[in-house]
Amino acid sequence: MRVSPMSQQKFVLMNHTDMQGHHFGCARVMRHIEQALTDRGGVIWARIDGKMDWRKDPATLQKIADCDAIVINGEGTLHHGRKKASWLIAVGNHPLTQSKKLALINTLYQENPESWAPMLRKFQYLYARDARSAEAMSAKAGRDVTWLPDLSTAAGSDPSCEPRSGIVFGDSVSKTASNFLANLAMDLNSIEPTRILPLTISLREENPYRAALRRRLRRWIVDWRQRRQQRNFPILTYLCSETDYVEAIKATRLSVTGRFHGICLNLVTATPFICITSNSWKIEALFEDAGIDPRRLVAIERLNKKMVLEEDWSFSEREQENIRSYLARSSQQAKAMFDRITGVEGPEL
Repeated sequence: MRVSPMSQQKFVLMNHTDMQGHHFGCARVMRHIEQALTDRGGVIWARIDGKMDWRKDPATLQKIADCDAIVINGEGTLHHGRKKASWLIAVGNHPLTQSKKLALINTLYQENPESWAPMLRKFQYLYARDARSAEAMSAKAGRDVTWLPDLSTAAGSDPSCEPRSGIVFGDSVSKTASNFLANLAMDLNSIEPTRILPLTISLREENPYRAALRRRLRRWIVDWRQRRQQRNFPILTYLCSETDYVEAIKATRLSVTGRFHGICLNLVTATPFICITSNSWKIEALFEDAGIDPRRLVAIERLNKKMVLEEDWSFSEREQENIRSYLARSSQQAKAMFDRITGVEGPEL
């Protein structure tokens, strides 16, 4: 039975990954979360950056004290017991959060400490972003956890109707892998038009919580490295927005990436792709859930010019069908998830 949502619920968003507009995949995720909550009568009461230990910030603690609900965007943060992930999971047992509605959504969950399990159980709403993470969270939470695809795919399919040409190379969370991809792109550009388009607006995102002098020094170093990088790789461009990136991907015949969200946007835009592994099981899990041919996941030492140019990387009919189903699941289950969190369909048992 449907019920009306509480009017003007105040939501604190934690691990907000688009505070500086740096990462195009994160921009897409956070826009969807914010719109889904406000469309259902919610108010975004505060946005808390994952780089900050919220437990030590008085202004943040006051916002939490005054809110109705806390929604944590887990994304790719909660793996291998990382320090920043421990700040997020601590929401489950902090004195200020005990009377709040708690939701951990869009979450990778891999190889975390057993000590996190009691805190995980305090969340009324748990949603993983892949089946492997759902299984891991279910075991720790003592109840079934639902999974749905990463929220960067929740708006559904956005393919191109125009002819495609050329190759786009992306980047990776690994500097070594990014350099390898960039060098391979330069080599390929002599044969077929190739661009290097990172999934970010610049080389590195600034950490605003460091001391001012350290930030200025870091900014100077990063700016110098980015200028040097662009001299070494003249086909590299840092785009200005998520929209620019999506339009560029829609125009290319093949995408080569080392980023999880790069794959997500390839699926959304129906862009054939090759990828390399990342720093967790997130890419392998995405392949399993979406029914993608594993030949597209290539060990970096095997990726070469001949493979990129001579193999047919177009999606098979089976892959196309699987991708359509995956994107449909994303849209449908994202709607159901936000309905439950905001109370449109009542609490989830």
